[in-house]
Amino acid sequence: MRERLHRKANSYFAFEERRWDGTAQRLFLGATDALLDTEFALSNVAGGIPADRQQAVLACYGYLQALYIQQDAVALIWRALGIAGDPLADTKVRRVRELRNRVAGHPARAEKLGPGKRPSSAIINLHDISPSSGFKAVIYYDDEMDVVDVSFTQLLADNCGGLLKSLLEAERTMDERETGFRQNERAESLSEGFETGLTYTLEKLRCHPNDSRRKMAMGMLRRSLDDLEARLEDRGFLYDASEYAFASIRAGLRLGERLHEISEADCLQETWWVISEGIDSHVRDLLRHLKALDEKLAEAPG
Repeated sequence: MRERLHRKANSYFAFEERRWDGTAQRLFLGATDALLDTEFALSNVAGGIPADRQQAVLACYGYLQALYIQQDAVALIWRALGIAGDPLADTKVRRVRELRNRVAGHPARAEKLGPGKRPSSAIINLHDISPSSGFKAVIYYDDEMDVVDVSFTQLLADNCGGLLKSLLEAERTMDERETGFRQNERAESLSEGFETGLTYTLEKLRCHPNDSRRKMAMGMLRRSLDDLEARLEDRGFLYDASEYAFASIRAGLRLGERLHEISEADCLQETWWVISEGIDSHVRDLLRHLKALDEKLAEAPG
């Protein structure tokens, strides 16, 4: 689930840096990284902790803390996406959170627990730590004591199961926004306007260097590039790939303007053939790039 969200944040148009608030994007990606790190750590602990008691008790505290970090990461994903509500409302998630607060967050005195919650102190019993399965936490309330059996695998399952619903809601939100973006943008093709008349322009571009049609074609291509670049910039589709093509085509056109300076008279046609071939190649690369964007806009997100 975490991998899907991370992939969509990096592949969806609506969540590109130019369209998404930078702070929200960093918040989201930091949270998905935290989910990855805690998943790695928790799965290792669930498979067993050190037999040494001093190391084992530290692993137990760390285990509870890592579960808490998972929860905070999911809450931050909702915040980054602007989703209203409580992503940690699941009953099992709340139980895990309270256990962490009492045992690992504020073991000396847990008091800020909300209306109707009792203050407590807590310890992890060193003699009741099982390196392969879990531990016992003793919680001391002001009027009684409670011994909680903590299973590594069960607590992880409770946390992940409860958080999964919130992550699915985050994914639904991302898919919905991307769908709306693509529906709006696909109405105006990125490639169609540029492709119109392109075959004629490229054909005339291959005319003899002294043919006036060559100069006319160079001017037509330059204006077409300027119009396209402005449209892509305005719509947020001017990527590095297209910027490289623009720069390369314009460099070829500049060489074409200086053809009589850079080539000997008896090599004019051959020199221009090489330059025009390069221009043609980059124009077609740019067109393929635009059509690929059009195709992606026409697809359903997923």
